[in-house]
Amino acid sequence: MKRKDSELLARIARKDEKAFDAFYDRYIRMIYSFVYRELQDEQLADDLIQDFWVRVWEDPQFLRCREDGSVKVFMLQHLRFRILDLYRKTLKRLQIVHQQEEASEVADFFSSIAEKVEENELLLIIQEALATQPAVVRNAFWMRINNWSVEETAHRLSISPKTVYNRYSESLVVIRKHILQHYPEYRRLTAGR
Repeated sequence: MKRKDSELLARIARKDEKAFDAFYDRYIRMIYSFVYRELQDEQLADDLIQDFWVRVWEDPQFLRCREDGSVKVFMLQHLRFRILDLYRKTLKRLQIVHQQEEASEVADFFSSIAEKVEENELLLIIQEALATQPAVVRNAFWMRINNWSVEETAHRLSISPKTVYNRYSESLVVIRKHILQHYPEYRRLTAGR
């Protein structure tokens, strides 16, 4: 009988090499195919995948299982975020951003997350984070993230451009804190931002 992922991970936590081999054999093709398709770079894909398997061996509890004992959904989500980490690090190396351009970069960052993560899931997290914030903070975030210029946003909200920058920055801080507090699996997305 085929063992559930949750059983294999519990055995891996006890350093059972056969359980690790079984888990590896079950998912290596799917993982490699997924990561390579996203990165389109064999070396980067190999490095990311190797890091993933080392972490599975060292700390398999980071992978959460669904009620049916399957880890596939969470594992793919985890890998998506490691891929986003690579994109973010690459962009950070390539770009030197002026202070006023940072809001645009962060908007692009959230847009790129929305492309990689289930869009509805991301929207729910952001809405949840901003739910208790004043309307001007929520509106500044949604308008800027939807590519409204600072001037258009300021005019529409009847506030100064400086206030737009401040409220938008405030919204990003609120979202980061919310993710860190309620969604620790996404913690690396907010690092360095």
